[in-house]
Amino acid sequence: MATAKRLCETCKHYSCFINKYCSHKWKPIITFNKTTTDYPSGATIFSEGEPVRGIYEIYYGKIKVVSSFGNNKERILCLLSQEQMLGFNGLGGNMIYPVTAITLVPSQVTFIPIDIFYKAVKANPGMAIFLMGYYADQLRASNSRLKMYSITSAKGKVSSALLTIVDSFGFEKQDDTLLSFTPSRKDIASLAGTTYETVIRVLGELEKENVIRLEGKSIRVSDLSSLKKLSEEFNS
Repeated sequence: MATAKRLCETCKHYSCFINKYCSHKWKPIITFNKTTTDYPSGATIFSEGEPVRGIYEIYYGKIKVVSSFGNNKERILCLLSQEQMLGFNGLGGNMIYPVTAITLVPSQVTFIPIDIFYKAVKANPGMAIFLMGYYADQLRASNSRLKMYSITSAKGKVSSALLTIVDSFGFEKQDDTLLSFTPSRKDIASLAGTTYETVIRVLGELEKENVIRLEGKSIRVSDLSSLKKLSEEFNS
């Protein structure tokens, strides 16, 4: 569902790449051309194989970016939230999205047409420099995931997935050990590159070791330093 336009010129999302790197001259142009849409939980924003129409910015919500592989399986590549960018994966080459973006909770996402995005990048050198660094960071993260998928330790994989959730969504504001959002066990398995059954087993082991505590579907991280040590196995 489309929603009313919010002015980039007065936006309080200071970490948004438009707000940080667009000139005052360009912000009204972005405002005029963008569209903002409300998505329910479980909605697809764009799908793997679709032509790239533009770039997306998350105003609020939580989103998973997935890639498909054999037998209709999917692997979660990253988790994104407020003020982060979607759709950059499809830039260059044949301009086809190689991934699918799906909301985990009700989310509001802004769409910027690709021609306007390219013009903004050309007109704002700071944005171009930011994007180069952003793409480099994404490439490093991708290489790190490939290393993680190749390790044999299930505990290391699941621990790394839990840390990714911490880094992406953080803890509750009033409780600095309880994850602010816990994905489904199936999604944790997809993020870790392992099976649902393995995730259930490893979460049970981590709870016995007092690294985490399971509270229904939610997860509390009791010992963050131990979780980090376990996740670093594949880097050693």
